[in-house]
Amino acid sequence: MNKHQLLSIAAASVIAAGGLAAVPAAHAATMEKCFGIATAGHNDCAGISGLHSCKGQATAYYIPGDFRVVPTGTCEKMGGVDMAQAKAIMNKTSKVVAFEAKVQEKAKG
Repeated sequence: MNKHQLLSIAAASVIAAGGLAAVPAAHAATMEKCFGIATAGHNDCAGISGLHSCKGQATAYYIPGDFRVVPTGTCEKMGGVDMAQAKAIMNKTSKVVAFEAKVQEKAKG
């Protein structure tokens, strides 16, 4: 392989990598955080509950402060809420209990 071929391959690799880097950004635009639908061990990131600090550390089901990233437009259908609604629910224990019960019912059927 000569120097010209090597440079061509290197340039093509850089261009291809740049094209792949744009895919997650486009994918992210079609996704949203959906609070209250995460199951134990299946949350995405820390959330607003303050109960843990990382992905996969949720210890309970359907905590309104934990979220999953879902396709845009599907959160409400799954029984989840956006961040503003989650914060409002988390202000009062009775609201948290009622929310968790509602999502559990929806998950059953």
